[in-house]
Formats: sequence, structure tokens, C-alpha cells
Amino acid sequence: MTGHGCAGCAGEAPPPKKKDMPGKDKKKKKDKGEEIDAPAVIQVTLPADARLTVDGYLTTSTSSNRTFVTPALPVGETFQYTLRAEVVRDGRTVVETQVVTVRGGEETSVPFNLSSDIIAAR
Repeated sequence: MTGHGCAGCAGEAPPPKKKDMPGKDKKKKKDKGEEIDAPAVIQVTLPADARLTVDGYLTTSTSSNRTFVTPALPVGETFQYTLRAEVVRDGRTVVETQVVTVRGGEETSVPFNLSSDIIAAR
């Protein structure tokens, strides 16, 4: 991935929020062959017509199942992304926001309900 923006069509997420970001010059393997950096995978389920932002970056995917891959993260450390889904139902905007914790090398599922009980205050 080049740069640090979200490339929703490429399925990449922006860098996670953490005080000490992993460096790009770190070794990728420990002496014993263990990986110390690996991307996290975020599997999002939501209506196909919903708009989705990841840490404020609008994604371009339009399916009901969306997969995002983070930059390489230290395995075992936790990072957070804020995902916000928005859809219009019966002329009203329905919004749901979730703060998602991910770990390098792991997969996280994020289902969005987007029920009409969650109406955006605009």
C-alpha cells in the first residue's frame, strides 16, 4: 500500500490509531522464523447500499460483505479503528458507529445492524 489513506476499493484500511505506530523498517521475522508483523483482517457485514467509513475515510466498496486489510501490525498488539455505516431508509438516515479492536495477524468480524432505531441526528 502506498501512503496512509483508505483504499476501500483495494480493501485496505488506513493505519490504526495507536500512540506508537509500528515502524516500516522493522524486521519481518524473528530469529526462530516467527512473524512479528502481520496485517489484521476486518470482515464487515452491512447492507450493500450502505456508505462505510474507516477512521473517517470513505470506502468505495458496495457489497454486503466487505473485507479490509490493515498495514502490517506487530502480532499480538491491539489497535483500534472507528467504522461508521450510514444508509437511508424510508427517507431517514440510519447511522451506526463501532470502535473495532484488531490485532496483527488476526481476523475480526464486524456486523452492522443499521436498524431504524438508530436515526442520525442531522
